[in-house]
Amino acid sequence: MITLPKPNDNLGGLLRIWSLPSSAVASLENGVLTLISRDDVISLYITPESARSDCHLKRSGAGTFYEVSVGGFTPRIRKEAGELFSAMSGRSFVVVLQDGNGEYQVAGSPEEPLRFSFSAQTGTSVADRSGYELRFERECTTPVQTIQNPFP
Repeated sequence: MITLPKPNDNLGGLLRIWSLPSSAVASLENGVLTLISRDDVISLYITPESARSDCHLKRSGAGTFYEVSVGGFTPRIRKEAGELFSAMSGRSFVVVLQDGNGEYQVAGSPEEPLRFSFSAQTGTSVADRSGYELRFERECTTPVQTIQNPFP
């Protein structure tokens, strides 16, 4: 018999997101992401209530695949953020996530990195959000994977 026990605790949501160009990744094997260098790693601030990661198994005539997306909102439209996101736009990244349980996951891989896109929004009233909606997405052959802390 296979038994999946109830976890002791579980906190939802994402706490942190890092984007890594594929060229910064030496390997991704057996739950270990090894970096060549941290120089090009981008740590992104995402408001906790907006951060999300989705991985959906899909089937087609060609087989199975996963629709993987990671995204969230970073507040306030500002020059340095706009310049960074414009430079990242259309490029592909391996994305490292830290969830509410403090565990790390990786979305995408050096062979199948996620494509980055963003939009700026101000809303229509003072109470609306003003900032950037960020999104990384791709159809992948592997799901989001749990990994060890790649930044010890």
